[in-house]
Amino acid sequence: MWMKPDCLACLYNQMLRLSKAMHCDDACATQIMEESAARIARLRMEQTPPEAAAILYPEAAAVRGVEDPYAEMKALSTERAASALPAVRHSVAEAEDPLDAALRASVVGNVIDYATQVAFELEEEIRTIFGVPFAIDHKKRFLDKLRQARNLLVIGDNVGEHLFDKLMMETFRKHLPELRIRFMVRGRPIINDVTLREALEAGIDQVAEIVDSGVDTPGFLSERASRETRKVYEEADLILTKGMGNYECMESWADARVMFLLKIKCDVVAGKIGKEVGDLIAMMPEAGEG
Repeated sequence: MWMKPDCLACLYNQMLRLSKAMHCDDACATQIMEESAARIARLRMEQTPPEAAAILYPEAAAVRGVEDPYAEMKALSTERAASALPAVRHSVAEAEDPLDAALRASVVGNVIDYATQVAFELEEEIRTIFGVPFAIDHKKRFLDKLRQARNLLVIGDNVGEHLFDKLMMETFRKHLPELRIRFMVRGRPIINDVTLREALEAGIDQVAEIVDSGVDTPGFLSERASRETRKVYEEADLILTKGMGNYECMESWADARVMFLLKIKCDVVAGKIGKEVGDLIAMMPEAGEG
């Protein structure tokens, strides 16, 4: 998905939020905003928003001299998610269809995102997630394929959200014990996306094989991945991608193995999908709308 003019303003606003996350003083913030404005003016529109983010974030972080600007907020997100997890786990265990409930549990954490135009409350999402309809709902199609699959690849998104992904994968393993599950993370810190460090701290290696994608974008781009990572992608029978960044990078591939699981958090993605900001999406490219 190529960038739209709205993406330029969004990226600029992200740089302001980033400067605040890094506790910049006025001089530092001004330098970041001025340099970001100049860089944004030179961006090619024929690239995905995550590719543009991968240019801007490291340059802004270098002004402050930090490698992982959102480390503090990622830790807080993990704490919030951990405190909410027992109630969600209980709801999944008691659900009439635990596999469907596991997918819902996984998408609830997708509201934890510091790079979007709209903020959502995790606690409110948890209260409603098991009853709210999906604007596009291909979960049944995905689960039918999952029951036949031998090899599932889950491409992660945000920190905090990854705890709900772990619950989902635990549930899949419980009900489909022969299923091999791999969980793919980002290759370096970018925004608040999950990396190898957070995945290991959460114990995801206990329920899935963790794959370091090697990519530096907040979304999976195969051309930036290692040969080994591309092989993992190619070997998967079924692929579950989390969040808007992965959608923005992968929607043009039209890969019939993929389901996009996300909450729409910006007008550009809403327009591309043909739904509204705030809608829940579980979409497989070959399935049509449903």
